Amino acid sequence: MKLTGAKKVLSFLKRSPSSSKVHSGDQQSGSATESSDRRSPGKSLLRHLKITKFQINYAKDFGNEKQVVHYCTKYLDDFPTSYSTLCNRAEAYCKLKKYSRVIDDLSSAILLKPQRSTAWYLRGVVKGLKKSYADALFDLNKAIMFDPNNCLALKCRAYCHYMLESYEEALCDLKLVIISGCGDEATYINKTNIMRILKDSTNKDLEVGSKNGVNDIKGKGKAL
Repeated sequence: MKLTGAKKVLSFLKRSPSSSKVHSGDQQSGSATESSDRRSPGKSLLRHLKITKFQINYAKDFGNEKQVVHYCTKYLDDFPTSYSTLCNRAEAYCKLKKYSRVIDDLSSAILLKPQRSTAWYLRGVVKGLKKSYADALFDLNKAIMFDPNNCLALKCRAYCHYMLESYEEALCDLKLVIISGCGDEATYINKTNIMRILKDSTNKDLEVGSKNGVNDIKGKGKAL
């Protein structure tokens, strides 16, 4: 039995809440601004970074992952400690199935801001995609510790618990998702399926215990 929507849970990458939006006005330039930029290297760099951020968001909106990687790399050349840009590039690499590069970017982001949940969550998702469920649980636990309301992390953790046959833990996470108001149809179906697995397991244990009890009685009877 497989979890309903499991592939969707692990393949869905949450857009980083720290991603900065650039308004359309940032791409407009007048001759006076250009002249000022040429006189001020600092202003020129700032304008360049704003335009690059706009290009990143534009590429993300249109699902052009290669362009996202290109512009994120361009931005990181000038601002290598940008947490949100590392996460954005990692998302794009993940959709391109370049998982080793995903891990590298997210590990760098975690070193920069270990108290932020986004990179922990995304790295947990990638490890889940690679079927490294125990390692994924470590990252997802961190993500949930820093952001207890991260429903996507809870769903992913439930999936990893399920794949490791830790059904009670998986059920607990799905209940938390429902309590937080993030449950969808797949969540309720998965909850029902896991409860059925646990019930069947309990019934089998009772049957085994009953048979062992009967055998013990028969053995004692023969001894008498």
